Amino acid sequence: MRIFLTLFIVCICSLAYTQNSKPVKIIIDTDFGNDCDDTGALAILHQMVYNGEAEILAAMYPMNDEWGAAAIDAVNTYYGKPNIPIGTYTGNYVYKGKHNDFYNSNLAKNFPNDLKTGKNALDAVMLYRKVLSEQPDNSVTIVVVGPQRLLADLLLSPGDQINQLSGVELVKKKVIKLVSMGAEYPKGDEWNIRICPDGAQVVAKQWPTPIYYSGFEIGKVIMTGERLIAETPITNPVRVAFETNPMVEKNKNRHSWDETAVLFAVRGLKDYWTMASGSLQILDDGKNTWTPVGKKHFYLIAKKPPEEMKKIIEDMMVAPPKQ
Repeated sequence: MRIFLTLFIVCICSLAYTQNSKPVKIIIDTDFGNDCDDTGALAILHQMVYNGEAEILAAMYPMNDEWGAAAIDAVNTYYGKPNIPIGTYTGNYVYKGKHNDFYNSNLAKNFPNDLKTGKNALDAVMLYRKVLSEQPDNSVTIVVVGPQRLLADLLLSPGDQINQLSGVELVKKKVIKLVSMGAEYPKGDEWNIRICPDGAQVVAKQWPTPIYYSGFEIGKVIMTGERLIAETPITNPVRVAFETNPMVEKNKNRHSWDETAVLFAVRGLKDYWTMASGSLQILDDGKNTWTPVGKKHFYLIAKKPPEEMKKIIEDMMVAPPKQ
């Protein structure tokens, strides 16, 4: 009976992702600056906006970095969307790992953008509350491709002048699903979770909607980026992020962790993945385990070969901006 119920839940969720009749309303929460797959994720999200598949409501930056919000603004500006609201972290949380400025200050200082510095960005939790309050009920998809500090702080936020609902109540009312690039399945020790384990614990335990995880193993085998160098101009900030990032391979490829999460957030399973249901447990040190019982959490399982996924992602990564 338990196996039957699990399969039933997965089948129902699969049907829900076969096709979107209207653009998916997206808030992206991304830790720009350390790894370049964040820029690739934002690039393909813009292409899906052009295709009528998505609408970007806001972008959030969760790190203690003056340049991150402006770097996001530079990429949005390159794709013709300079007015997307951007929030930045204004707290003093000490992350359990170093966040490098491999390209943030470069993009912020040398590419067109309105913010110029994160000091001119809005407080991210306040922006989350404002944007969610303005949207129809059960309409917003949040995709987080970095640590979950901001999401935890959103859940813990009290009612205020923006909305009288608590963070948990507001999320339950406005968000339809959360997609996370986080953890590894069935167990692991993944970076996004490890550098802010307490935040990820709060989200795993208190988030009131289903959470869909694109694990470390999903993006690890899909290597993208090399076509950016060959097929896009030097004025492309995404190309610059890949070209100058010391973590890319010699051919300028990088694991597609964040791109796969964004792709799922907008397009769903399609024929790219299947998924398993259960419950994610996060330990105090950030390591994770999985229990195949329950229907609160789901993780993606690869279906299409990595080379086919590479082409799908890179075709959008190298596509030019549209006016």
